[in-house]
Amino acid sequence: MIKLNSKIAQSQTLQNQVYEYLHEQIVSGNIPPGQRIVEERISQETGVSRSPIREAIRRLNSDGLVSVSPRGGVRVYRATFSDFKYLYECRLSLEPTAAYYAALRMSDKQRDRLSIIVDEMNLMVEKKDLEKLKSISSQFHSLIVEASENPYLVKMMNQLNSLISFYRNAVLNIPLRIEEGAVEHQAIWQAIQTQDGKAAEELMRVHIQRDYQFYTSMYSSAKEDKY
Repeated sequence: MIKLNSKIAQSQTLQNQVYEYLHEQIVSGNIPPGQRIVEERISQETGVSRSPIREAIRRLNSDGLVSVSPRGGVRVYRATFSDFKYLYECRLSLEPTAAYYAALRMSDKQRDRLSIIVDEMNLMVEKKDLEKLKSISSQFHSLIVEASENPYLVKMMNQLNSLISFYRNAVLNIPLRIEEGAVEHQAIWQAIQTQDGKAAEELMRVHIQRDYQFYTSMYSSAKEDKY
């Protein structure tokens, strides 16, 4: 039986425990896109009965992380190229704005956290620890959004965050993108440190554009390889 991690074990309800467990497994890629989620198997892995599992699946479906067929089958969401394009458009509108206001509004405590995150990212790039890098990269972007202190922007990004993780994981699987992305993260952090909102905004915009350029290039190459 798989033990739920310490963070999940603190959840108040079994439903939350299962939701957090499945969410982490899906976002990390441990349960890959397109794979079927079987209630009985999840029950065996977590030691939780089926009723909380069904409720957790409903929440994951609302998040867009799973799809439920009319016949009752549940599969992990498989992103299409169009999905990534639409997410890119949303990120390009929201995240540069978040970076602009984060540079102006970030608290000292948040600056300390972001400094640690950037150092950890650089270390993971050196170690080529891709799984930890994915998690830390997500923390970097989430903290900048949080530091914007704009509750509406934070809410919109939180709604998209789970799906964006699929996009980020795909981009970070491109070897050439990893080191270049780390340099861009460092530049964004420096702009935030100096409270240069316009520079932070532009650097974040370029960073997201480069992510999309690498993804579209990878997608085009994959299509060509099929023929």
